[in-house]
Amino acid sequence: MSKPEFAATRYYALAFWAPAVTVTYLPIWLNERGISDAGIGLINTLPMAGMLLFSVLVGRLADRAPDWKQAIMLGTGLAAFSSLLLGLAEDFWMILLVWTMATLPAGLVSPVADAATMRLSLRLGFSFGAVRAWGTIGFLAMCFVTGYVVLWLGASAFVWLIALACFSRFLAAVGLPRLRDADQPRTKAEGAFLSRDVIAAFRPWVLLPVIAGAILFANHMVMNAFSSLVWKQQGLSESTIGVLIALGAGAEAATMFAWKRINIRFAARVLILMAGIVSVVRWVGMTLSPPLWVIVLMQLGQAVTFTFSYLGCLYFIAKRTSEDISAEAQSLFGVMMQGFSILIVASFGIAFGVVGVNAFWICVALSALAILMVQISLRMRGPDPSD
Repeated sequence: MSKPEFAATRYYALAFWAPAVTVTYLPIWLNERGISDAGIGLINTLPMAGMLLFSVLVGRLADRAPDWKQAIMLGTGLAAFSSLLLGLAEDFWMILLVWTMATLPAGLVSPVADAATMRLSLRLGFSFGAVRAWGTIGFLAMCFVTGYVVLWLGASAFVWLIALACFSRFLAAVGLPRLRDADQPRTKAEGAFLSRDVIAAFRPWVLLPVIAGAILFANHMVMNAFSSLVWKQQGLSESTIGVLIALGAGAEAATMFAWKRINIRFAARVLILMAGIVSVVRWVGMTLSPPLWVIVLMQLGQAVTFTFSYLGCLYFIAKRTSEDISAEAQSLFGVMMQGFSILIVASFGIAFGVVGVNAFWICVALSALAILMVQISLRMRGPDPSD
């Protein structure tokens, strides 16, 4: 493994520690601080709203910098130093401010890191999928660590765990190599909200599968939010639910490690189409309250439903855009994923309260829509090696 590849792998292995700590214990910590359910919802959603508003702008600014590494360091650094204030935050508004500053800057540069590492991998010949797989492994490992540490040391451990995770990510960003090709000629992108080059690149046959991938990604956010509750209601134990979640993440990581071979054999849009087809089957299964062995197979399906759609879109965008607009283009995809996630999870939550597991038909319908979008794109322009 080359030094640049190792540095990128190290960054991704640490980049998801903070989200893992957050998912594992943030709601419980907030509840113990006396924050209401509505307040917890606002603390979680305000950074998402900030990402929707500012991701594309940050991507454009990162593209204009001498190297993308500067933006990644700035975003992760702001998050790290802000996390030190979390232990001093007492009331709701102070916690809201500090938490937003500890999560939003790093979230804004996450698409920049994806774009930069993707370009680096294409230039040096290593697999971005294999590098990204270590992010999933790091996430899973930190979820287990957080659970045990909080059980051992108590709720106060959450504060320094977040700080540790944020600073580890920042130090890994400092250790990244130069990410931009210094010999590549550069032009300054022009335009208002979106640069003209991005608008030109996202022609209808390009935009449709990207939107489809964002929708398929958002369906997985429904699983993150509701799968444990659904399986608990079906009588599965907490330990079994934990194994099922880990199984899905493991299948996802295994596919990422094999991505170089997969990406060579199939065009990106074909992979997104496959993800849509398997997604329909997986979400139909969720409406049926199937036996455990079927749920295991459905979780293994995450290898296709998530990985094929997510990495397929990242590669598709990278091959359809120039290096000058890489971060902006990937940030636009990030906005789509965040936007659809908020809309779909909110809609699903309302439907789930009324019809229970039948709410997964929303995911089935959206997956079918994603399939249709990719098929229309393929009819506009058939798959070719440049996909």
